[in-house]
Amino acid sequence: MFGLFEPAHRRAKDDQEIRYFYSKYGEDAPVVLGDRASDDRLSSRDRRHWQRLARKARRHKSKWIDGLKAD
Repeated sequence: MFGLFEPAHRRAKDDQEIRYFYSKYGEDAPVVLGDRASDDRLSSRDRRHWQRLARKARRHKSKWIDGLKAD
């Protein structure tokens, strides 16, 4: 729902990054993104970025998995 208020360029870039993580890690992509989001060595800005990607990856997991199977 909040994607409606998100800039189109951010949405496209996030989709590209999430697609990369799903192609590299498969179904474990949300876990990997979540691990990055909780890494204390990163700045709070970077952690928020990874949290946003992890949230999107979990929320639309079936979409990304189906996309991998179609390729």
